[in-house]
Amino acid sequence: MRLLAIFLAILFTFSGFVAQPLQAASQQQEETEAQQEFGKPKIEMKPFNMALLERGRVRGKVTIYLVLVIEQDGGHEFVRTRLPQLRADFNSALTVLARQRFSISRPIDPDIVKAYLTPYADRRLGGGVISIYVKQALVEPD
Repeated sequence: MRLLAIFLAILFTFSGFVAQPLQAASQQQEETEAQQEFGKPKIEMKPFNMALLERGRVRGKVTIYLVLVIEQDGGHEFVRTRLPQLRADFNSALTVLARQRFSISRPIDPDIVKAYLTPYADRRLGGGVISIYVKQALVEPD
C-alpha cells in the first residue's frame, strides 16, 4: 500500500513536469495566432529629418515618421532585408518633395507623401508588397 502511494506521488509529479512544456507550447501558438488576428505586420521606420529650404535659405526643419504595412504573406523578411535601400530611396525622394511642396506656413499633406513614395517602394520591392502610412509629419520653424 505504501509502495502504491509513493508510485502515485511520483507519477503525478512527473506528469506535472511533462504537462508544463506542453502548456507553454500551446500558449505560444495561441499568442502567434492572436498576433495574426490583430492585423498585418508593420515596420516603423526611423524618422526622416531634413532642412526646409525656401528661396535658398533654411526656414525650418521637417521630421517625418513613416510606417510600412506588409501586404503579402511572408514578405516581412524580404522587406526587412531591403530596408536600407528603401530608406535611401525615401530620403532622396523626401528631400526633393520638401524642396517642391513643403512650406513653413502649411501642414504636410500625408496623402501627397504617400503618393510620392509609393512608386519608389514599388520599384524597390515590387508592386503591392507594402503600403506606406505617414504616422507623423512635423514642420519646425527656425
